[in-house]
Amino acid sequence: MSLDVTAVGKAILDREDRLAERITRLQYERQPELQQKFGEIGWIKTKQDTSYTLKYLAESIHLESPLLFSSYMTWLRVLLQQYQVGTEDLYVNILCFQEVLRQELDEETYRYATPHLEAALRQLGSDAEQQGSYLEESGMAAEATAYTELLLEGRRAEASRLVMDLVDGGVPLQTIYLDIFQQSQYEIGRLWQTGRITVAQEHYCSAATQLVMSQLFPYLFHQSRKGLKLVSACVGGELHEIGLRMVTDIFELNGWDTYYVGANVPARSLIELLKDYKADVLAISCTMTYHVSLARELIAAVRQDPDIGGIVVLVGGYPFNTDRELWRAIGADGYGRDAEQSVRVATELTGRKGRSGACQA
Repeated sequence: MSLDVTAVGKAILDREDRLAERITRLQYERQPELQQKFGEIGWIKTKQDTSYTLKYLAESIHLESPLLFSSYMTWLRVLLQQYQVGTEDLYVNILCFQEVLRQELDEETYRYATPHLEAALRQLGSDAEQQGSYLEESGMAAEATAYTELLLEGRRAEASRLVMDLVDGGVPLQTIYLDIFQQSQYEIGRLWQTGRITVAQEHYCSAATQLVMSQLFPYLFHQSRKGLKLVSACVGGELHEIGLRMVTDIFELNGWDTYYVGANVPARSLIELLKDYKADVLAISCTMTYHVSLARELIAAVRQDPDIGGIVVLVGGYPFNTDRELWRAIGADGYGRDAEQSVRVATELTGRKGRSGACQA
């Protein structure tokens, strides 16, 4: 990765507030009807959204992945529909990005931003594909639907009983995790993104699922141990920890010994833990695109330590599912699309002698 790319991302972030102010002002000049439609609060929200978009743009440039930025446009387009912000408004916003950045950045610096902005405009110019219910994709669609509906109705105890009845009936825990918990969480996220449930409801459902998962904790250790150890962590201040918690539990179900540390653990403390625990694999979760650089920095710090430099590093989360080659760019050994694939990839990687390469199942 070139220094020029790093400098471009930094140049944008260093002027984030100024750029967001200019882009928002230009958009309101081009679309004066926005002031009448949304008022002063709309102007403030537009600037906030523009600041977030600048962060995503800077990170996408830094990682040399226009796909990350264009995919963010798809996500944002769906999210903003509930606030009566149309695709045309978002399209104009990116046109304003182009104009302001062309003025603010020197020609060579702006050249790095061009493919990312053009990819975003192409994405916004295409027909939006609406994601259907994730529950329909589940191998236990009826049970996943019933579980999710109970959570949405605030009936946490009944949702727990539904799961425990399945366990008592002999349904494998891994099936419950993958076909009920995982698909339910995907669906809850989709419902929030499309404005069908509130943030409070989304938080309640996630907390309820974590509680149900904790009730299953004693069942995780019935499998024979493989003598392999996993440490799992989220980078930075990631708030979406439940996905990594599920991944960690699936590793336990497959005979691994695991150490889940969650988010906000300093790199030095994590490295000391990896040594003391004699971990075979470090699993890093990242759900926000602008946190990917933190994952890369963490991996670099791990690689620099001679005692654990050869540890297998596995990554996962939304950015890596979006750009399937991104794990290579940040120095990981592989990535898992979901919990099941993560176990498969980690098992394959640790089964090799030495670190002759990386793989992705």
